[in-house]
Amino acid sequence: MRKQSTWLLRIIALATTGALLITTPSAFANTLNDLKNEQKQLEQKKGNINSTIKETEGKINQNESKMDQILAQIKELDSKIINTETQISEVLNEIKLTTTEIEKLRASIKELERKIEERDELLKERIRAVQVSGGSVSYIDVLLGANSFIDFIDRFSAVNTLMDADRTILQEQADDKKQLEEQQVSLEKKLQQQEDSKNKLVSLKASLDGQKASKGKLVDQLEVEQAKLHEEKEVLETEYDEILNLSQATQNKIVAEQKRLAEVARKAAEEKKRKAAEERKRQQAASGGSSTVIPNVSSGSWTKPASGRFTSGYGTRTHPIYGGTKTHYGIDIANSTGTPVVSAADGVVSYASPLSTYGNVIMVTHSIDGQTFTSLYAHLSSIKVGVGQVVSKGQIIGAIGTTGNSTGPHLHFEIHAGNWEGMAKNSVNPMRYISL
Repeated sequence: MRKQSTWLLRIIALATTGALLITTPSAFANTLNDLKNEQKQLEQKKGNINSTIKETEGKINQNESKMDQILAQIKELDSKIINTETQISEVLNEIKLTTTEIEKLRASIKELERKIEERDELLKERIRAVQVSGGSVSYIDVLLGANSFIDFIDRFSAVNTLMDADRTILQEQADDKKQLEEQQVSLEKKLQQQEDSKNKLVSLKASLDGQKASKGKLVDQLEVEQAKLHEEKEVLETEYDEILNLSQATQNKIVAEQKRLAEVARKAAEEKKRKAAEERKRQQAASGGSSTVIPNVSSGSWTKPASGRFTSGYGTRTHPIYGGTKTHYGIDIANSTGTPVVSAADGVVSYASPLSTYGNVIMVTHSIDGQTFTSLYAHLSSIKVGVGQVVSKGQIIGAIGTTGNSTGPHLHFEIHAGNWEGMAKNSVNPMRYISL
C-alpha cells in the first residue's frame, strides 16, 4: 500500500514538473517581467501542491502504521489458532487411544466373567453330586474302604488328585475374581479419563471458535482501514485532476511526456527482469537447482499455499500494470520461480491449464464441514497435477512463476465460497482461512 501511494505521488510530481516545463516563456510570456511573474505563480502553486501532498502522505503513513499493527495482531492470532488446533489433534488422539484400551478391558472382563461363570457351574455340579450321595464325601472313608494294600495305594492317589483339582479350581476362581475386580476399577478410571478428555476437547473447540471470531473481526477492521486509505487516495486523485486542468495543448504535451517516460520505464523494467532472470539462473546453477522450500503444513482444514514474502492483500489497490484503482480478489506471495506451491486443503483438482491474464492456473474444489470452497493458484511456472486428481492438504501441485499479467515471480491465491464463476463471484478474503 505504501507503494501505491508512492506511485501516485510520483505521478503528481511528474504532472507538476511537466506543467513547469511546458509553460515556458517561449510559449506564453512576451517579456522578462511576464516570465518572472508566471514562474513565481507556478512555483507558488507547486509549493502549495507539495505541501498538500506531504500532509496527505502523513495521513496515509498513519493508516499504514495502523494496518501494520492489525496485521501483527492477525499473525499473533494465527499462531494461537495453530497451537489450539494442534492441541485438539493431540486430545483426539488421546480419546482414540483410551477408546482402544477401554474396548480391550471390556473384552478381557467379558472373558473373565465367562470363566468364573463356568467354574461356578462346575462347583454347583460337585455340590449336587455330594447331595445325591447322601452327604459330604469323606476322603478317609474312601481310603479305609480299600480291599488290599494295592487298592489302598490306588485310592490314595485318586484322593490326592481330587483334592489338588478342588484346590486348583478354588484358587483359579479366587484369582480370576480378583483380576475381574481390578479390571473393573481400571475400566472406571479409563471411562473417567475419556470423559475428561472430551470435556477438554469441548473447551479447546470453544477457544478455537473464539480465536477465529477475533481474527475475523481484525480482518474486518483491516478492510475498514483499507477503505480509509482509498478515501485518502481519492483526495490525491482530485488534486491530480485539478493540476491537469491546464490548456489542451499543455495536457497533450503532458500525455506525450508520460508516454515517453512509460516507455523508458518499460525498457528499464525489462532490463531489470532480464538481469534478475540471469541472476536466478546463476544462483540455481550454483545451488544445483531451484528452491524447494515447502511451507509447514498447519493443523486444521487449511494451510499456507507457498513459502515467501506477503506482498499484496485482498481488497482495493492501484493495479501494478494498468494503473488506476482495481479490486484485488486474492493475496500475493512472492518468491523465486520454481518455488513449490501446495494445495491449501484436501480436495479434487477441477482446473489445470492457462486461463486469460491469470497465466497457468490450478483450481482445487474442497468440501469442508459440508460447505464447498474453490481455491485458485495463478501465474504458475509449472502445473504438476491433472483435472480429477485427488490432492491432500500440503501436497505439491505446481510452482511459482510469472505467467500471464505479472510483474515478477509470485503466487496469486484466491478462495471462493462455492464454485469458481469468475474472479469477483463468491470471492472471500483468504486471510480468514490461512495463516501467513
